[in-house]
Amino acid sequence: MGTKAEAKKEQILEAAKSVFGKLGYSKATLDDIAQAIGLKKPTLYYYYKNKEVLFIEAFSQEWKDSLYRIKKIAEEESDPHQRLLLYIQSSLRYYQEIVTQHTISIKVLIETRSLFQTLFKESRAKEANFYTSVIKEGISSGVFIPCEAERVGNSIMVVKDLIQFDEFERVYYQQLPTINFQKIEQDVLFTVGLILNGISSKV
Repeated sequence: MGTKAEAKKEQILEAAKSVFGKLGYSKATLDDIAQAIGLKKPTLYYYYKNKEVLFIEAFSQEWKDSLYRIKKIAEEESDPHQRLLLYIQSSLRYYQEIVTQHTISIKVLIETRSLFQTLFKESRAKEANFYTSVIKEGISSGVFIPCEAERVGNSIMVVKDLIQFDEFERVYYQQLPTINFQKIEQDVLFTVGLILNGISSKV
């Protein structure tokens, strides 16, 4: 893609940030974004096929930077067990911030679950690698017993995803007014705590 096309993409991304910021993810449309920069919708489609991809790309660098900061803060915790819990808690709160800030509806969270997991593939891989590396460090230092670090790390990520999604579905089908993010955090930390206690050398 040439320089002119790259400049156009950057213009679209800036407009998307503005529109998503004003209207929220659920209400914003590609028409709104196209109109914001005087483009026709077919032209916008040439660069971005759907709203989901545009949303992710518009904020991807911001999210990567934030997750990097979360990881750096967690790394200041010397105990591997507590470091994992701190990272998970911080990442859950950041996810809540994204959902709240961009007014992403419960319906959208459910309907786009698999797509968002695919679009966040790179970040999710880094998250899984972080869990694995901390568990391996814990094994080396005697905090954790010898175990399959990658499988445990993957289990932690799966548990986190499932608890979040289960709460989204509960809220949606019971037609509750808001997502109880505090409940999600408590349930995730409790369950991950059980997993980590299962490999703890001190139990």
